[in-house]
Amino acid sequence: MKKFISIAIIILFSFLAYSQEKEEVESESSHCYFKKNSISIGLAVPYSFELNAVGINARVYYNIGEAICFGPEFSYFNNGNEEVMDVNFVGHYIFETPWVGIFPLVGVNYTVEKGEHHNQEAIGVVFGAGVHRNFGKVAFFGEYAHVESDLRDDFITVGLFYNIR
Repeated sequence: MKKFISIAIIILFSFLAYSQEKEEVESESSHCYFKKNSISIGLAVPYSFELNAVGINARVYYNIGEAICFGPEFSYFNNGNEEVMDVNFVGHYIFETPWVGIFPLVGVNYTVEKGEHHNQEAIGVVFGAGVHRNFGKVAFFGEYAHVESDLRDDFITVGLFYNIR
């Protein structure tokens, strides 16, 4: 577990260092960047492979630069037998392509799982990758994420972002 956390921290700080060197891009016309020092809110539909259930996800990101953002996410799942709540704090670094922005994601995860005969919670790391495309202040995104902890899981998430500032 310490190995995964160390790798996640190294990757995140590498993205931060690289973003400081990156030339600023005019985000108003960009298909994959949001304006520097802005805030984006998002709603999404995640699918949990472990629970075989669809949930709801909300997130708020601070766009520290055009290419890097970070913030909290909350997901809720209920498959009739179990109720799961995931809280993540993740960072993304966006790589621009001619069609979409591609991003790795890395962060920390806290999961609470409640069932009829058990209650569990775990802290771990979350990592994965995704793509998004901006249309003005709105962005469509899709991502894959893996949670590595005592309550490990894999997720596919699709949703929308809105840049509010």
